[in-house]
Amino acid sequence: MGRVRDWLRRKVGDPLLALLKRGLAPHDLALAAVVSLGVAVNPIIGSTTVLCLIAGRLLRLNHLVMQTVNYLAYPLQFILLVPFVRLGEQLTGAEPLPLSPSLLIEEFQRSFWGFVAKFGLAYVHGLLGWVLVVPLACLGLYFILIRLFRRLGPPDASPAP
Repeated sequence: MGRVRDWLRRKVGDPLLALLKRGLAPHDLALAAVVSLGVAVNPIIGSTTVLCLIAGRLLRLNHLVMQTVNYLAYPLQFILLVPFVRLGEQLTGAEPLPLSPSLLIEEFQRSFWGFVAKFGLAYVHGLLGWVLVVPLACLGLYFILIRLFRRLGPPDASPAP
C-alpha cells in the first residue's frame, strides 16, 4: 500500500500542490477536479476525454487537472456503470437487463448494431441515474475540495469569489 500512496503523491498530489503554489486558486482547482470527475463517471464509455475537453473549454478550466482526474477516475466509470443503469431502471420501472461482462463482450463481438439495439436503453437508464446522482455528489465534493486545497495551498491563496 505504501508504493501506491507514494506513486499517487508523486504523480497526483505533488503536481496539484505545485499548481496551487504557482497561483491556481483553490476554487479553480476544485472546480476543474469535480467537473472532470463528474464527466469521467458518465456511463457512455469512450466519451470522457472529449467531454472533458469541451467542458474545460466552455468553463475555462485547467485542462491538465481535468485530464489527470479523468484518467484516474477511469476505473470508477466501469464500477458505477451498473449502479447507474439499475437506478435508471428502477426510476422508469423497466425490467432489469442482464449486464454480466461476458454477455456484454459476447453481444458486442457478435454484432455492434445488435449490441446497440439490445443495450441502448440501458445507456439511457444509466444516463438517467448519472444525471440524478452526480450533480449533488459533485457539489458536495466541490466544497470539500475547496477547503482541502485552501489548507494545502500557500497561506495567501485567495478565497472563492
